[in-house]
Amino acid sequence: MLSIIAKKRIQLGLALLVGLSAALTGCGIIGGDHSSNSVVVSPSSAEVRAGDTLQFSAQVNGGGNAPTAGSAPTGGPGPDGHRKNFMGKVQAQSNADAQVQWSVNGIAGGNATVGTISDAGLYTAPAALPDPTSVQVTATNVADMTSGDAAVTLENPVPAVQSVQPDPVNVGAVTLTVNGSKFVKGAQVFWKSTALTTTFVSASKLTATGTAAQSDIGKVPITVKNPDPGAVTSKTAYSLTVNAPLNIQVKVTPATAQVRTGVKQQFSATVTGTSNTAVTWSVSGVAGGNATLGMVDTGGMYTAPASVPNSNPVSVTATSVADSRAAASGAATIFNPVPVLTAVAPTTVNVGNFTLTATGSKFVNGAVVVFGGQFLTTTFNNSTQLTASGTATDQQVGTVQVTVQNPNPGSANSNALPVQVSAQGNQVTAAAAARFLEQSSWGPTQQTIAQVQGAGFKGFLTQQFSAPAVSYKTPGPNDDLRFVQKQFFVNAAQGQDQLRQRVAFALNEIMVVSARKIGDPSAFSLWMNMMQTDSFGNFSTLLKDVTLSPAMGNYLDMANNDGCNGCSPNENYAREVMQLFTIGLVQLNPDGTPQTDGSGNPIPTYSQDTIEGFAHTFTGWSYPPQPGKSPQFYSDRYYSGPMLPFDNHHDKGAKLLLNGVSLSAGGTAQADLDAALANIFNHPNVGPFISKQLIQKLVMSNPSPDYVSRVAQVFNDNGSGVRGDMKAVISAILLDPEARRGDDPAQVQSSDGHLKEPLLQMISVMRALNATTDGDNLMYYGSDMRQEPFNSTTVFNFYPPNYVIPGTQLLGPEFKILNTSTTISRINFVNDIVYGSVGQNTKTDISSYVAVAGDVNKLLDLVSSVMLHGQMSDSMRSTLVSTITPITDTKRRAKAALYLVGSSSQAQVQH
Repeated sequence: MLSIIAKKRIQLGLALLVGLSAALTGCGIIGGDHSSNSVVVSPSSAEVRAGDTLQFSAQVNGGGNAPTAGSAPTGGPGPDGHRKNFMGKVQAQSNADAQVQWSVNGIAGGNATVGTISDAGLYTAPAALPDPTSVQVTATNVADMTSGDAAVTLENPVPAVQSVQPDPVNVGAVTLTVNGSKFVKGAQVFWKSTALTTTFVSASKLTATGTAAQSDIGKVPITVKNPDPGAVTSKTAYSLTVNAPLNIQVKVTPATAQVRTGVKQQFSATVTGTSNTAVTWSVSGVAGGNATLGMVDTGGMYTAPASVPNSNPVSVTATSVADSRAAASGAATIFNPVPVLTAVAPTTVNVGNFTLTATGSKFVNGAVVVFGGQFLTTTFNNSTQLTASGTATDQQVGTVQVTVQNPNPGSANSNALPVQVSAQGNQVTAAAAARFLEQSSWGPTQQTIAQVQGAGFKGFLTQQFSAPAVSYKTPGPNDDLRFVQKQFFVNAAQGQDQLRQRVAFALNEIMVVSARKIGDPSAFSLWMNMMQTDSFGNFSTLLKDVTLSPAMGNYLDMANNDGCNGCSPNENYAREVMQLFTIGLVQLNPDGTPQTDGSGNPIPTYSQDTIEGFAHTFTGWSYPPQPGKSPQFYSDRYYSGPMLPFDNHHDKGAKLLLNGVSLSAGGTAQADLDAALANIFNHPNVGPFISKQLIQKLVMSNPSPDYVSRVAQVFNDNGSGVRGDMKAVISAILLDPEARRGDDPAQVQSSDGHLKEPLLQMISVMRALNATTDGDNLMYYGSDMRQEPFNSTTVFNFYPPNYVIPGTQLLGPEFKILNTSTTISRINFVNDIVYGSVGQNTKTDISSYVAVAGDVNKLLDLVSSVMLHGQMSDSMRSTLVSTITPITDTKRRAKAALYLVGSSSQAQVQH
């Protein structure tokens, strides 16, 4: 059916193309000679205030042929990038149907910056003045492209004053807030005819300071004047009341206070300037207060409300009985209460997923249960009960302290109660084992599910860390990239070092080299063998090996990068080793979130000067010599072994690195490179930057900041003082409570998991079908899905890690290459692998599925356990039962089930 749809879309596209060509051809031949026409725009010049409109008209003079009804003149690009027509019919001496196209500053229809104009010639000035403030309105005769212009001078708008606060004011110094509309920078507030010192806040608010004199008692007009161009004063003045000077003073103490809900706070009032020192008390304008804002008695004792009010802080105000104009306030910020924890049930949990019920008092909505410093997924039931779920790790066996934390304002922790974590009963279920394998291998099989169940998560990782690497073979002289691509599929589908194969490929997608530039397939065999070796080593070793790899030297131009006097070294590797391979563009917090400056802008990690410093550092390196040749700079490309240093081609000057570190002049190529890589490796961004990308590759696209932070802490220190221990980092990623919470279906979050990238989708289906292969033809399927191994179009990989799924706020990197075409290719691959048409030497063994296919439910249970980690939805099962039950042949029934499940969206998204 999908093939038929694709075919119909192709046929429809051809029909539309033919029709469009005919239409465009028609446009080109319609019309005649219009060279004798001229266009006059009226008015020819005008002044228009920002946001106002002005009607223009155009007269076409002369005698050319008019366009026919079939003509389709072209327009300029609109704001969405498409061409648009802005036409109007105007009176012409020889033709009443002449059409003109209106534009502003050469832009058809104008835009928000210079103003817009309708097809009838109605010009609307922009809301804010452009620079320069003059624009040109043009009417173009579409028949012969003659045109006429009008000059428009744009002026500031007429301001309007709506209110002034405070009102009234007393004689003396005053600070006013003027509210209104159409204020511009440079606007001034006038007190009668006197300009006040004015601060522009926004187009609707100004603040101003001045002095009210005795002579001003009564009403004072307040106006606003916008500056040139077109300086203009508001048409209507606001009448502000000025009262006699206030001699009585009131002071309230404390001026500020933090009060938790239900708690009392004493305020006191001191009155001077009168013998009558009595005051009345109010809360945010309400005499005596109320249950929402809090209550205050006649002696100033304030009692905070039972819950935090929407308006926070509240004002506790004392007003003089002698003169109600005399008042003062204290600001009371209401904090949430300190929670009280009285019981936690159960008091003992096993390693793995658990659910707790916390009982106590003074819990508020947003409160979380904290389990040994780990924030649990918490449900607020009421002020006395919370329910929370999480995952206990092996490291937590023993006593763990549990608390409740109420949120801000005034976030506070309760007392702690102990919960015992037991290692007993930590049997890994088949479903949890399959899910773990989705993250730690190229896909579960029935055999590896049993392996994980027997060894446990940590035991399986220990086995994988010690498993020998399945190396890439060296291509022959007549082999091309396909040799290495086939080896990739063989290793990924059949290799026993599954974790190494998966991690090595993930690192290869972070630190990218591509056949788009590298033509020798041996470069990729050596590159992947290096990646596999370093996957379980230290990140600093990986960084150095990548830097000195001849494949990277070719791809990002570090090889033969000459540091001679007067040379400008290539900056490609210097830039990408920071931006893409290690630290990223902005400073990160330990949890991977961007650091910002005082204005809320991300703080860059480096500058162009830093890039240049590293570019000069990475000079003086060339390819290793080919057999029988001596080492020399400007060697021909050769990939066997790391690049070699040549100090006479290395820049000997001082060089700026990260965080203000400089390399002294005179260093050798090797010494400078070692210092530069240490400078990068020890940058605080590396841990969260690399940790988040590996989490995205293995577990989920949207890890929480806490998840990233926990893994980054392990990157920074594996517990033995070692930074960059990849085994520790991988273990932390895969064993983290956030990675494991989905083992319990009740704890799966909507943002968990990720779309399987095409190669992972392909190989996971192959492994589920117990496929053996020589890798032939598989690279073409990958290409159809926009992920041909080792052939990324750019250094940014097949998709960027920060790609946001359109219409959401969720990261979904793999969705970047998912479209109608690649979706069909995914489904077609599943069809071909199940029904045996991938390649002559790609075989599947579905005998275990056929053996149980006589019972539809047993068949679906087995397929679900391998392809969906046992979490087939009820609706999916119901549909499959009704679909495959009529198929009586057990082999055909098994294939149908494998195809339908393997091609489903539920199987393609790893949860």
